[in-house]
Amino acid sequence: MSKFKATLILVAGLALAGCATTTAPIEIRPGIGSDVDLDALRPPTGVTYNFILENAGAPVPIEMRLTSRRRGANNYTYNGQMVVSLPQAENLEEITKVLKGILGKSSIRVQGNQLFIPVGLTADNRFRSTKSDITGDVTRYTPHDCFAVLGTCRYKAIDSSGVAVSLISETTEENGVWRSRTKLDPRAKNPDLPNETRRSVFSIDKNGVLIDMYILRNSGAGRSEFAIKRK
Repeated sequence: MSKFKATLILVAGLALAGCATTTAPIEIRPGIGSDVDLDALRPPTGVTYNFILENAGAPVPIEMRLTSRRRGANNYTYNGQMVVSLPQAENLEEITKVLKGILGKSSIRVQGNQLFIPVGLTADNRFRSTKSDITGDVTRYTPHDCFAVLGTCRYKAIDSSGVAVSLISETTEENGVWRSRTKLDPRAKNPDLPNETRRSVFSIDKNGVLIDMYILRNSGAGRSEFAIKRK
């Protein structure tokens, strides 16, 4: 299941810092709702979005920066880096070597007490991702990852070796705050994976780009919570 970590941005960053899980959801700032014609959105190109990965017990600050680039009529990339600031700069070269192996990223670099990890995703004009390498391995989504799709939405997550997992999301929206529940699609034949349910609460701006997100994951192994907020 590691190649299909549902939390994308959050799991990668918080795992690096060895953070404990949050004890309460963050405040979600409202954005646009389902009454807006999301298909008509045209996000701007060249805009940098700055996020903070929040965690009540986080020993180190984690930031992520993504810059948008329009690649076609409805195609965009959001590329940038995750910045992990460590309180001490001991053994950073060794840590970097280990992370390169785990995440499959040879371009991780060290500067002072900070680690810079390249991240990125490909999305449509509604910020629905079709490819992401934020968890380390390149994961593709067909037709997309069902982000902010009202109602029932089915999709597949496919890792770099071609293994596919079929998922189903149920999403609602009220007063500019979206809620979704994602799990393995019971109609599909999935690999031998744990029965994990992911619940997300999030908001999107006038261009469909993420503002805030809180994610709760429940599986046989336990429960974990993560949060991300735009600066």
